[in-house]
Amino acid sequence: MQPDFAELNRFLLDCPPFDQLAAEQRQWIAGQIKAAYVNEHNVEEFFRSYSPALYIVRSGGFDLLAPDGHLIERLESHDLFGFPSLLSGREVVNQLEVVEDGIIFIVSAADFDRLRQNSRAFELYFIRAHERRLLTETSFSQPPRTSATYPEGAAPAYPQGAAPAGYVDALQRPVGEVVQREAVCLTSTATIQEAAQAMRKEKVSSIMVVDDGRLVGILTDRDLRNRVVAQGLSYDIHINAVMTQAPATIGMTQTLLDALALMTQENIHHIPVVDEDGKPIGMLTNTDLMRQQKSEPVMLISALNKVQDRDALIAEAAHIPDYMHSFAARVNDAAAVGRLLASLTDTMTRKLIDFYEQEHGVAPAAYVWLAFGSQGREDQTLSSDQDNGLLLANDLNEKQLDWFAGLGEFVCQGLADCGVPKCPGDIMASNPDCRRTRAGWLERFESWTRSPTPKALMYCQIFFDSRNVRGNKRLYQAYREDVAKLGRSEFFLGNLARLQSRVQVPLGLFNRFRGTESGKDSDWVDIKRFGIALINDIVRLYSLHEGLTEPRTLIRLQLLESSKLLNRKDNQALAEAWQFMTQLRLQHQLAVWGTDQPKNALDPDELSTLTRRQLKSAFRIVKESQQGVGLKFGRIG
Repeated sequence: MQPDFAELNRFLLDCPPFDQLAAEQRQWIAGQIKAAYVNEHNVEEFFRSYSPALYIVRSGGFDLLAPDGHLIERLESHDLFGFPSLLSGREVVNQLEVVEDGIIFIVSAADFDRLRQNSRAFELYFIRAHERRLLTETSFSQPPRTSATYPEGAAPAYPQGAAPAGYVDALQRPVGEVVQREAVCLTSTATIQEAAQAMRKEKVSSIMVVDDGRLVGILTDRDLRNRVVAQGLSYDIHINAVMTQAPATIGMTQTLLDALALMTQENIHHIPVVDEDGKPIGMLTNTDLMRQQKSEPVMLISALNKVQDRDALIAEAAHIPDYMHSFAARVNDAAAVGRLLASLTDTMTRKLIDFYEQEHGVAPAAYVWLAFGSQGREDQTLSSDQDNGLLLANDLNEKQLDWFAGLGEFVCQGLADCGVPKCPGDIMASNPDCRRTRAGWLERFESWTRSPTPKALMYCQIFFDSRNVRGNKRLYQAYREDVAKLGRSEFFLGNLARLQSRVQVPLGLFNRFRGTESGKDSDWVDIKRFGIALINDIVRLYSLHEGLTEPRTLIRLQLLESSKLLNRKDNQALAEAWQFMTQLRLQHQLAVWGTDQPKNALDPDELSTLTRRQLKSAFRIVKESQQGVGLKFGRIG
């Protein structure tokens, strides 16, 4: 059927990348687009009639499924699919499952190619979208520790008694050091039998599928068992019919902890390793990870993933505190501990969402489970509580909102039962204020940036450090980019700088420590609130100015290396101070484990002379950085 021309033209104006087309191009394609009403009875006929093509969801809801039934993405209004096949020339192997009957617009392959040829912006949009599906973004290694910005002998490094110089935990090793053999590759037109013969000859359990030097898929022994033998397929068919398309990948310079987190998130056992150009290098498996780390983190996360119900998850989570205490004491790396704790919390969150959907049905609309604060930055500690929320699609009805309200209650209570305390400030998805549509969240951020009262400023900073734990990636990306734009307001940044500059660093007269805790612990110093959190705030301020969406503090600093406002020397000093303080806090938390002593405050008199000197140097860096943001953003002399 032919859609209404005027209505379709308005729709395309709100549908990237069609909004980037010239008016005459958009009017032309509006006249070419066809529309089909799709339901569960005609969905197969729909694909037979219109394939390959670019599809645009106008209304309804659909699940895009891989050949093995794995959910790739929940599609809703304005979502696009079908373009990977148009760009690569591969056969369409994914399936569409109807969640709610609706209308899908169809752009033919010929019309799609014509738009690509005539609009560079249109073409780049789909090239980048395709690349995001083929390759994961390369992480950054931590900035090096040096003493260039400190007085001699006072450079914050590992606190006394921590890991010796040169110590690297197994999980912090670069992936490239672990991959021992070259990639075993076949083209996508090789047959199933050829793949099986290659796997037997090379004694591997997976094949990387490469066309023209680019990774396009992966085939594992499990795929052969479940998708070929069990289905009774011919061994002469091409492997592109059963392979996993556009698999997640890991870069050579990323760490094994990065790989563990990604494999946990995707629930996979093999992950291709690629170089900086995306060229396949080798394969990393669960077995490789277990061999490197004596199986402990891998087995712990694997055990959480395998539980079948809420009670079993709670029982398995009960082992986490003792394990993490042992792991933290042995590893002595605050960054590794923070990332592993965040990965464990992510895993438990996803399992709880799965259990809720098993009982209440799949989500009725697109959504994102958001991690805020320390979980969002992946720097959780042994005493971190929950900071989370829900990002929902716009225009939901009461029944849909009730479903998500139930999800928020179920998951937050489940996490509490698993040992992740509820947030005292109620920053949780169980709170309606933290469970909003995209428009609702943006309205809230806009009110914060336009009327930045001290309370609003203190409150909103938590929400700028967010991460997608589960849900619609496109919805999250659009939301995060909108939030980043709002955060660049000079008026807002100026007020934020003034707030940060007013926090008193605990260094008093003659550079002596000044206690921050009242009562019996009046001489103790809270290194979280007056040190680590302040560095997070300062780095966030520079990141907001640059429009960055990355939540992790050290990665933000690396991305800020080219910033005109933060020179390289000050950047490095902040990184070193942050690393020193987080490591010192970890040491303290291990020392007071199981007691009622403060977990983030310590007694300077109990520190060694060297550590006290290093801590003073770190606090001076924070104080100087406060003065810097005051001058640059807050006009404070």
